[in-house]
Amino acid sequence: MRTEVYVPQGGMEEKVREWLSKLDRKRRWPSGPERPALLVLDMQRFFTGPESHAFIPASREIIPVISNIVEKFKGPIFKTRHIQPEDAGNLMTLWWRDRVRGELSEMDAGISGIKGEIIRKEHYSAFHDTGLDRILNELDVGSVIVTGVMTELCCETTARDAFMRGFKVFFIADGTATSTEEKHMSSLKAISHGFGEVISSKELMSRL
Repeated sequence: MRTEVYVPQGGMEEKVREWLSKLDRKRRWPSGPERPALLVLDMQRFFTGPESHAFIPASREIIPVISNIVEKFKGPIFKTRHIQPEDAGNLMTLWWRDRVRGELSEMDAGISGIKGEIIRKEHYSAFHDTGLDRILNELDVGSVIVTGVMTELCCETTARDAFMRGFKVFFIADGTATSTEEKHMSSLKAISHGFGEVISSKELMSRL
């Protein structure tokens, strides 16, 4: 997997302004997140650790962003841990010819201490065969805030799935990351166009 350093150290604030300026933000929710839940997707050493072959450099830059959101967030928090089984029926394993497993499947040290319930998943969407939908409905959650990795895979798929299940989506531009800026920007455009509101973490916290 090709990766690039598209967020210079300490340069996230400038980057997120650039990204948001390129989006069509005409369609926005009429209010801030209603009865929100925070989703922190797959912040595991497989993606965040430089020792991993799947390391995403931008993942290091979103850890402090997510931590800042958590400090001010009052609603329920869910952290997903993606672990793929050795199962020919799991198409992700077949497609990637790779598995998230073992020590690299552990949560990043910068995220493991964050409060929140861990949801184990085996597919892109945090809703697929996890019971998350039922849990959120039992908590009367009305909207979800999406953070984590990878922007165009698990984050975007979860956001689309959330929208289809009746949850308003708030997708955090500087709280999600992937391997290249092109992929990141492509997802921000797709989500903003049809599935939810793409905002910065700063804007989110002003609307909570």
